[in-house]
Amino acid sequence: MVSVSDPRVIPTIYPSRPGFPKGDFYRTQKPYTRNKGAMPAVFNTQDEDLHKQLRSPIASLYSMTNVVRLEPLVDETLTVLSKQLDERFVGTNDKPFDLGDWLQYFAFDSMGTLTFSRRYGFLEQGRDMHGILQEIWNFMTRVAVMGQIPWFDEIWNKNSFITLFKRPTGFGVLKVVDNFISQRVSSRENDEKADEKDMLSQFLDIQASNPHSVMPWAPRAWTFSNVMAGSDSTANVMRTIMYNLLVDRDTLKSLRAELLEAENSNGLSRSLPSWDGVRSLPYLDACVLEALRLHPPFCLPFERVVPEGGITVCETYLPAGTVVGISPYLANRDKQTFGDDADKWRPSRWLDLSREDRVKLENSILTFGAGRRTCLGKNIAILEIKKLFPMLLLNYEIEIVNPENYQTTNAWFFRQWGLQAVIRKLPAPERDDTIEQKASIPPALNIPPSSSTVDVRIIDSGTLLDLRPDLFWTPDLPGLLKVTAPTYCFLISNGTRHVLFDLAVRQDWENLPPSIVAMIKSQTVIQEPRNISDVLDSDESSLGIRSKDIEAIIWSHAHFDHIGDPSTFPHAINLNTDIQGRSVREISFEKTEKGATKIGSFDAVDYFGDGSLYLLDAAGHSVGHIGALARVTTSPDSFVFMGGDSCHHAGVLRPTKYLPCPLDSGDTSLPCKSDSVFTLSPALPTDYTAALRTVENIKELDACEDVFVVLAHDATLKGKVDFYPSKINDWKAKEYGKKTKWLFYKDIENAIEGQK
Repeated sequence: MVSVSDPRVIPTIYPSRPGFPKGDFYRTQKPYTRNKGAMPAVFNTQDEDLHKQLRSPIASLYSMTNVVRLEPLVDETLTVLSKQLDERFVGTNDKPFDLGDWLQYFAFDSMGTLTFSRRYGFLEQGRDMHGILQEIWNFMTRVAVMGQIPWFDEIWNKNSFITLFKRPTGFGVLKVVDNFISQRVSSRENDEKADEKDMLSQFLDIQASNPHSVMPWAPRAWTFSNVMAGSDSTANVMRTIMYNLLVDRDTLKSLRAELLEAENSNGLSRSLPSWDGVRSLPYLDACVLEALRLHPPFCLPFERVVPEGGITVCETYLPAGTVVGISPYLANRDKQTFGDDADKWRPSRWLDLSREDRVKLENSILTFGAGRRTCLGKNIAILEIKKLFPMLLLNYEIEIVNPENYQTTNAWFFRQWGLQAVIRKLPAPERDDTIEQKASIPPALNIPPSSSTVDVRIIDSGTLLDLRPDLFWTPDLPGLLKVTAPTYCFLISNGTRHVLFDLAVRQDWENLPPSIVAMIKSQTVIQEPRNISDVLDSDESSLGIRSKDIEAIIWSHAHFDHIGDPSTFPHAINLNTDIQGRSVREISFEKTEKGATKIGSFDAVDYFGDGSLYLLDAAGHSVGHIGALARVTTSPDSFVFMGGDSCHHAGVLRPTKYLPCPLDSGDTSLPCKSDSVFTLSPALPTDYTAALRTVENIKELDACEDVFVVLAHDATLKGKVDFYPSKINDWKAKEYGKKTKWLFYKDIENAIEGQK
């Protein structure tokens, strides 16, 4: 093989056109099982036509546009990482731990969540799950040797007789992949609708939609690539950035200063930095590029076979059939390109460059490959890295321990060891109350005009639930271990037509099936449940609306604290219940559905057909979860939004960039005036990605001064607004929105005082 180090010939050896197939080195990287033989994948196949067949159907899935849609899944894993660091290492009297391992756990669990909507469990367990990490390292070290004698690989690693006596190459990873795929296929066959729109689902959909052009085994190959190459390489870059920041504290200070500026100026979230907030930070970009340059994950040459006609490289003619390659490690440290200090960490080399010079340097980095075989997972890696480091550096002070023990190994795959560190929680920044936080303008809601309204009455069912905060939001506050929450439902009247939105907890809830009763008792304590039919029928006001007058019950979702007891409404015509003889109507948000429209970012259906009540697709907390938006006045319009269980604390909704916290509200130790206090917990939602998206959509409604958001369990409203039998239609005239919006801070102040 001819080894080249000059990055200027990258376009020659790795062109965008076909015709430069990979060398035999790559055939050793095919995983093998005795039943199915060696499996090609996008990275390891030498066949150019097969590579196109494998890559083309999925290339768009790895575009940054599509990857960013999966950002909530990365947020979920970031939340778990932060929680584990807090619980295991913060406050342990500076006990050292291997931070490099935890960066790798994060990278793997992030890819697991993106691929399967499930983490492997590295972060929760704090260890190598299923032996995947060791399996991959063993695989890579074998490849480094076998790649030099690929003919022997066929005899020793891909031989059905030999593998009777030793574990086949890549078998452990394939086993994990096969288990996930079989579970997903089984759930689809059983018509389970909680099928996440993760990458595995998209892989299966692509194959099912193109059975003649996409091989049946393609989803297995794609998934294997995600597991095998999509995490270790990202962890490598993360460790490189972290190590160099910790030993070169000036660069750490520069990066942290940039992040603090982004926080102060643009509301960058500390707990979950958004892609929009981190995508274009110059010094963060420079650190990422410098790490990609300095320590690429793969350090042996990327071998290619010279095609017919030969090529000239560095003034040397190479005839057809010659194996030629460039080592990313050598190209990335070329001194003619990157300067005499190319072997050193210096992120500033990427700053203050002309666009032409910047592009030239970026194109000289071979870390992600080049040409038509460029790494598909590049955008996923960049997303994870750019979200991880702002979270770590804004929340923690990290110091390296015994940097001389940090080691590196190159066995085809480059690996670092011994990144021992201590970690401390940074105090929340003091708020500068002399500076007014500038609110961003929320997107227009575009609610269709109408002269019709409904009357809305909030019914306090009397039921109190003792909620465990860790099930509903993060982070945990030690002083807020329990929240006693009310349970609201809503009487909505359109003239003489009356419907109920939710029914709270049925009075005889302990007669539910034993498994459900046990689940309820394990999660909450129920106090004073009442049937809503009894609330209506015992009303002594002049309202006169009884249970017999209810024409329909609309459930936000089918959880025990919302479905109540529909059998106590004998004349209701639309009841989603197990009582025989009831008419069940499932709401569809398809565009072809009568009354379908768009309210803000929500898909919606006009329930009465006159613009007075919209049901909104608020998915995530449970399958089919919906909200409701009621028009309660006209000229000017005002609305009440009934959020169901989209979230269980107003601190999940507020503050936001549209609705920054007023300077005279809340505790000054809170992190940011435009960053919500809490984040939705991943513990309960059936679709966490959709649940986070729903919360973001509600934030847009909440920022509108004409919309009053009422959550089903918001204790701050008790004693502050009118309840049944009074209407809530005049909420705006009575300034309920302004008076109640920030009351939730009292929970946090009390928790902080209790902790002190």
